[in-house]
Amino acid sequence: MYTDVLIIGSGPAGISAAFHLDGYEGSVVVLERLSDSMFSRYHSVCGEAVSDRMFIKAGIEPESVVARVDRIEISFPGGTVITVPVDGNIIDRPEMLRSIRRRCGAEFIRATATSVVREGDGFLVGTTVGEIHCRYLIGADGAHSVVRRDVFGSVPEMLSAVNYIVEGDGGSSLSFTVSQSLNGFYSWRFPSKPGTMSVGSPKGEVPPEGNISSGARHIPFGGVPRVVDGNAMIVGDASGMANALCYGGIGVAMLSGRKAAEAVKAGRPNRYARWYSRSVYVNPHFMKAHRQFSQWTDADIAEAMRQFGGGYSVGRGIVAIIRHPRFANVYFATWVAFKKGW
Repeated sequence: MYTDVLIIGSGPAGISAAFHLDGYEGSVVVLERLSDSMFSRYHSVCGEAVSDRMFIKAGIEPESVVARVDRIEISFPGGTVITVPVDGNIIDRPEMLRSIRRRCGAEFIRATATSVVREGDGFLVGTTVGEIHCRYLIGADGAHSVVRRDVFGSVPEMLSAVNYIVEGDGGSSLSFTVSQSLNGFYSWRFPSKPGTMSVGSPKGEVPPEGNISSGARHIPFGGVPRVVDGNAMIVGDASGMANALCYGGIGVAMLSGRKAAEAVKAGRPNRYARWYSRSVYVNPHFMKAHRQFSQWTDADIAEAMRQFGGGYSVGRGIVAIIRHPRFANVYFATWVAFKKGW
């Protein structure tokens, strides 16, 4: 078959691209490899937090909200807890994606993409239901993207994470715990559906008590060298857009899908490349801070964060930078990531 635009994957990035291509004069096809039941399972392995700010930027109304969050709490060795006020949501991610899909004019096909080769200024995509010819190709096919593999040849850094749904009241806080044992990452505890919490950590941590369900996934982070090659674009997890410090990926995936769709509508894919390269979400300072933070001991972390024992404020942040200039990039990058990166 032939289509003007082929989107591979209907997760947050792919469904956002399809949504924002409504009104496009050409034909749009979306490939989704997962069955309905596997789609629900795969997309529920996640903290499912999206800020109000990110919904606005992505141009999508908040849907399937199961809880509101009003603060982020980060616990550090030495007893320091930093609280940052936020406005955000815990969503039922599978249901949100299905709801957006129902409003898309694209054709959806259940199939797995197996290969991508160039064909003039377009592409020939091999799938489990036959070959598809397209002019524009949007790879929204996740951490192990076929489009990224065959067209771009790059691999972002990956975090192997495990997520558990457990019994309990998650309140209204996104809670993070940081320690040397987590090697630059964190464990999290978020509210989820009523009566449950989402608890997660890097793979290998001890499972929590009261476990109802669990799942594992790879989170690509830190960006990739290129996201546009001719008329091919990669978005969301395929482009490693999860922030290297907070690992927020849903909101920025929806935003990247919108930007790719706008570039297709304009007939100028490089618009998306320019947006990506200037985006705060994959700024190199986050990876620099991640690598620096990964080398810290619990004693280093406690020393760096002791200044905030009385609470977080911009003034305390300035004082902390003056007293510990070697930690300045970590201070600033962490604040930006947790405030804007999800």
